[in-house]
Amino acid sequence: MVGNYRFRCALVGHKSDVRSVVCLSEQLIASASRDFTARTWYLSREGCDAHEGTVMHGHSNYVAAIAVFTTQDGVQWIFTGSHDNVILAYVSGHSEPAYSLKGHEDTVCCLAVDVRGILVSGSWDKSVKVWWERQCVATLQGHEAAVWCVLPLPRSCVSGTSDSDLLIATGSADRLLRIWRVQNVLDATGQQITTLLATLRGHNDCIRGFALLDDVRILSASNDASIRAWHVPTGQCVGEFYGHTSYIYGIASRIDLGIFVSSGEDRCVRVWSIPSTSEWGTGIQFNSKQSIPLPCQSAWCVALTPAGDVVVGGSDSVVRVFSADPSRQAPDDAIRTYEAELASSKITVPDAAGTGDLDPNKLPGMEALLQPGRREGQVIVVRVSDRSVCYQWSGAETRWVEIGDVVGTGQSKLSVYNGKEYDFVFSVDIVDGAAPLKLPYNRTDDPWVAAQRFIHQHDLPQDYLDTIAQFIIKNAGPKISAPTNSDLAYVDPFTGADRYVPGTTGPTPPSSAASSDRYFPVNTFISLKSLSLDPLITKLESFNQVVDNPLDESTMALIRVVNFDLSEDSAEKLTTAILEAIPRWPVDKVFPFFDLLRCLVFYNKASLIIFEESHWDLLYNLSLGHAELPQANCLLVLRLLANTLASDAPNLLVSKSAPPRSVVTVIGSSQKLVQLVDSTKLEICQRKQHQMLAGRSHLSAARRDRSS
Repeated sequence: MVGNYRFRCALVGHKSDVRSVVCLSEQLIASASRDFTARTWYLSREGCDAHEGTVMHGHSNYVAAIAVFTTQDGVQWIFTGSHDNVILAYVSGHSEPAYSLKGHEDTVCCLAVDVRGILVSGSWDKSVKVWWERQCVATLQGHEAAVWCVLPLPRSCVSGTSDSDLLIATGSADRLLRIWRVQNVLDATGQQITTLLATLRGHNDCIRGFALLDDVRILSASNDASIRAWHVPTGQCVGEFYGHTSYIYGIASRIDLGIFVSSGEDRCVRVWSIPSTSEWGTGIQFNSKQSIPLPCQSAWCVALTPAGDVVVGGSDSVVRVFSADPSRQAPDDAIRTYEAELASSKITVPDAAGTGDLDPNKLPGMEALLQPGRREGQVIVVRVSDRSVCYQWSGAETRWVEIGDVVGTGQSKLSVYNGKEYDFVFSVDIVDGAAPLKLPYNRTDDPWVAAQRFIHQHDLPQDYLDTIAQFIIKNAGPKISAPTNSDLAYVDPFTGADRYVPGTTGPTPPSSAASSDRYFPVNTFISLKSLSLDPLITKLESFNQVVDNPLDESTMALIRVVNFDLSEDSAEKLTTAILEAIPRWPVDKVFPFFDLLRCLVFYNKASLIIFEESHWDLLYNLSLGHAELPQANCLLVLRLLANTLASDAPNLLVSKSAPPRSVVTVIGSSQKLVQLVDSTKLEICQRKQHQMLAGRSHLSAARRDRSS
């Protein structure tokens, strides 16, 4: 029997909530986070040592799900799903994706892989997709809300299932658990047949997670704070598990060890024993054997290593590991440090006891801790001087563990609307006397796109667009986007909004707005790497319909993967195609090309092509050549130059004592473009190794033209 779990180690590296964890082996785990990355972590074979492995980049939004598969030849594949609607596939140890899978129309929030390597994904678009050999071979539709969890099932769950079939359990925000069969799942000719076999009812809120119990039983975890066991062949609920006091987000099992674990919004992981065959029955309820307190609001996800160690990801950006094996538990001083971290936590009353605001004068004193708890994980609040302190009962250690101070009421920082999670759900008063309308919003959304979606949904006047967008910006703060490999992406302090107007970069960090003084003087190289690709493609496709020389499909295909898996050779090919297309298009329609070149300049081969004399002369004449040219062209070429400086100039400096200044462009309230260039910047321009604009003469001419 598994013993008492104690703290092993904390894995620190993510910059935001850890939303999914998975174990590749006893020593290797992987995590996915709202910081736009996934990471691997190495655990020591014995003891509590651990370190970060690979940071996986590629997503342009929160990473919500992660799954792994090991091939017969030992290659480990890591799959991640994101709020950018894309699934990325990585070879373990590689930071960049090997390929991407596209097809979902909303957040990919859950992933699972069966023993053959068939990938199953669930999405907020209410669908489930089955992937084989990089293709979607089946789509399951029928849920009425977001699909939060998927689980491939053993063939023994449904009689008559053949080796060529795939059984899947799906759980949704519509509170339903569905069982599906996909026949001929590996058929290369597209002869798959999808059948809904059963719909199981019982949960009273969103179903958030699955775990396998045995060949015919599964567990489901729900926002209704319950876990249910289901006998799949009959569709009967054969057991209920209660103990959590709030939403349950994650669940994992180890059949060979006879345990499963769950995590949720009540700041803990609960450890449960799998009942014996004779204990199952309709209406039977079971209690947890241990509650592991955590110093974070939300325990978003949980996994078990092959040896049974608990891995949990939290809303405080930390992955924590707990072990029941004394040889892998932290030393006593480290455990005391962890318990001190617990004690310093701030607990909201509904999470701790569910009783609402507390009157400190009516709380029991420390003498209440002399009485043992009535059940594992029981929480009480006691008065300690002028503090209201939470304690949780540990039956395994037969003592009360301090888990934090009560600071009043509170809820999770995420809001749920129509079964989906959002950073904000605003109530917007449109008509006097009418009920306010709900406007859901994530900080990675484009404010104008969210506003337009809200207008379409409620059939509002188009004139409301800017008002609603500004309301979002004021109340939600700046949009955030994917960080670069080493830091947060560039903040454009001048253009603000993230519609696809020429020059939009999309990224802003999750911080409050700063005074504009911090941008002057510019002491670092500013790069504008990110790209609002979808609206750019939409704009190009519309232009493609009206120009005399449209782009061919092969060029459009390369443009569609600029943000994902573009190689040096592909970047070179795309750059050449763009430079060939620019002189054939009207001058007022080439700005999307300039926007693409600003990102392609980070590729060595593409940069050399861009700054060939004939190519640069073309770009200059269409952007900086005279004052009547579209401002968008000028802005984007200057951004291209800023990126060029950021990528090349730091390597050319003789001394690092005086940080160089990048070319910065500003759009003021008058919409006139102002250019700031001084001798230091021009000197750096001249020291570039390729023909960067003929440096001084072109920039100086541009400044004279704009200031005249």
